[in-house]
Amino acid sequence: MEKNLLMRYETDSLGTLPLPEELYYGINTERGRQNCEVSNTTIGDFHRYLACVAMVKKAAALTNAEIGTITKPVAEAICKAADELIAGKIDKSNFPVDVYNAGGGVSVNMNVNEVLANRANEMIVGHKGYEIVHPNNHVNSGQSTSDVIATALNLTLYFEILELLDSLKLLEQILTGKIDEYKDVVKLARTCIQDAVPITFAQEFSAYLAGVQRGITRLEQVLDACLDVPMGATVVGTGLGINIGYADLIYHHLREVTGLQVRKHPNFFDCLQNGDIFQHISTSFKALATGLSKMARDLRILSSGNRTGMLEMILPAVQAGSSFMPGKINPTMPEFINQIAYQVCGNDVTVTMAVEGAELDMNVWTSIIAKNLFESCQLLKKGIPLFAEKCIKGIVVRKDVCQHQAENTLALSPVIAAIYGYETGSKVVKYAYKNNLSIKQAVIELKVMTEALAEELLDPLMLTDASRSAAITQRMEKVQKEAIKSKIASIQPLTRQKIFEVIGSVVLADSVIAKEEELIVHVASDALQLQLSKDEISNILSRGSVELEGLDTINPKDRDLLYLCASWVASADGSVAGSEEKLLDNLRTLLNMEQAKAEQLRNQVKTIREERSEFIPKSEELPWWDEFERILVKAIEVEA
Repeated sequence: MEKNLLMRYETDSLGTLPLPEELYYGINTERGRQNCEVSNTTIGDFHRYLACVAMVKKAAALTNAEIGTITKPVAEAICKAADELIAGKIDKSNFPVDVYNAGGGVSVNMNVNEVLANRANEMIVGHKGYEIVHPNNHVNSGQSTSDVIATALNLTLYFEILELLDSLKLLEQILTGKIDEYKDVVKLARTCIQDAVPITFAQEFSAYLAGVQRGITRLEQVLDACLDVPMGATVVGTGLGINIGYADLIYHHLREVTGLQVRKHPNFFDCLQNGDIFQHISTSFKALATGLSKMARDLRILSSGNRTGMLEMILPAVQAGSSFMPGKINPTMPEFINQIAYQVCGNDVTVTMAVEGAELDMNVWTSIIAKNLFESCQLLKKGIPLFAEKCIKGIVVRKDVCQHQAENTLALSPVIAAIYGYETGSKVVKYAYKNNLSIKQAVIELKVMTEALAEELLDPLMLTDASRSAAITQRMEKVQKEAIKSKIASIQPLTRQKIFEVIGSVVLADSVIAKEEELIVHVASDALQLQLSKDEISNILSRGSVELEGLDTINPKDRDLLYLCASWVASADGSVAGSEEKLLDNLRTLLNMEQAKAEQLRNQVKTIREERSEFIPKSEELPWWDEFERILVKAIEVEA
C-alpha cells in the first residue's frame, strides 16, 4: 500500500488489515490480492466479466427483496451499486484480484460482494462499511461462488461471442467482395508447395470463406448453450441455503436484467462438475484461429518476394518491414494473425487441462478457464477486423503473373496422360522440362497435338471447370481410342487373323498355358478386332498347337508386323524359352525373312520396352498382356 493513502481497517479471523479508504473492496479481496499477485493482470481488466457478476447480484437482490429475504431499501442500494459497476462507473482499481486466483473463483465473488456492499452502504448512510449492507448476508444472499461464477462466466461468453460473430461477419463480407473482384483470375494451385493444376482465385479463396462461415455456424451453436445457467444450485447443486420462491423468481429477474433468454440448467450437478461447454467453446475458438492462421500463412507465401518469390499478389503495406533494408515490406497483418492463433491454441490446451482436472462435485479451475477463454475471444474479435480491413480488403492480385504461372506449369501433364496415356504424358513433361517449354509448347513440338487443339485443351481457365474439362477430355479420349482402332483396322484382315494365330502358337509352344498367356490371347483377340467369343478362344487354346499356313500370301510390311508381335509375346517374361526360339526361327523361315531383318525387329521390341521404362516406373507399369494394343500401335508406327 502507498503510505500517502488514507486507510481504513477491517478484521477477520486471521487478523486486521489496512485498506485504502478511497477504494471499495474489503479484507477478503485484500487477502486474495496478497496471496496470488503474479501476473500484473487483474479481474479489473475484464470489465464485462465483472459486469456479468454484477448482473447476477442485481437479479439476486431483486429476487430476495420480492420473497422478503432482504429489505427493499437494501435491495435497491445493491441494485444501484450493481448498475454503476455494469456501466463502468466503478474504477477497475477496485478489483485487484489477480486473474490467477484459487478456490473456484471465491476471490472474484467476494471482491464483487465487498465492492457492492461498501458502495450500497455509502449510498444509504454516506460512508463505506457493512452496518446496513453486508457482502455475505445481503449481496451474496441465496448464492454460492459456485453458481454465481458459473452463471457469470456463461453470460460473459455469450456477450463476447456475439461481438466475435460481428467480427467474423465483417471478414466474411470482405472475403466475399474480394472473391467477386478476382473471380475469373486463373492461377496455379500448389500441393506440397509444388506446382499443381490451374485453379481460379475464387476457387482457392472460397476455401477461406467456407472456413470462416463454418466458424460462424459453430459459434452460433455454442452461443445458445451459454444461456443454460445454474443459479439456485448454490455450492454443489442441491440448492442448500436458498429460500422458498427464490429458484422460481431468479430466472425471471436474470432475463430482465441481462436482456437474454436465460434458462435454468437442466442438471445443476452436471453444470457445476463438467466443463465440456467451455471445452466446446475453446475448441471452436481454436478451430477458427487455426483456419485464419492457415489463410494468413498462405497469403505470406503467395505474396512472397518482390522480385523472386511467388509474386501472385501484393498485400497492403502497413509499416516498414526492416530497420536495415530500406523499402522492404513485410506481411505484417498475416504474421499478426499467426501469433494470435498460436496464443489461442495455447489457451485451448490450458482450458482442456482445467476441464479435465475437475474433481468430484465442483470444478475449481473456473478462474483459469475464464481467463483463457476471455483472452482467446478478445484476441480474435479485435484481431479479425484489423486483418480484414488492413490486409484482405487491400489485396491486389497480379493477374499477369498468375496467368503466366498457370500456363507454364508442368503439372498440366495429367491432361495429356488422361488422353494419350501415361507414357506420352511422361514423355511430354520430360521434354518440356529439359527444353524449358510449357506443356502446350511441348505437345505441339512433339506433334502430340495440333496447335489449335493444344490451345483448347490446355487453356488454364477451362481446366478449372470440371464440367468443361471433363467434356473435352472425354471427347479427346474417344477420338484417341477411335484413332487407335482405326490404325489397327487398317491392317489387312488376313494379317490380323495370322497375328492372332502366331500369338496362339507362341503361347502353346511349350504345351503349358500359364494364366498370363491365356489372358494375352483374349486381349489380342479384342485388340485385333476379331470378334471372337470367350468360348471360341477357349476352343482354340484347347486344340493345342497347329501348323502355321498361308503366311507367304502376306505382304512384306505385314510380315514384319507379324514377326514383331510374335517376338514381343515370346520375350514378355524377360527371356525366350528354347521352344519359343525354335518357333520364332520357324516363323522367320515361313515368312521368307532374312536373319538380319529378324534381329532388327526383335531389337525394335526391345527399344519399345526401353522407351516405356524410361518414362514409367516399374511399379506403375501395366501387366504385360494389357500392353498388347499399345505395342501393336507402336509397331504399326515403326513400320510406317
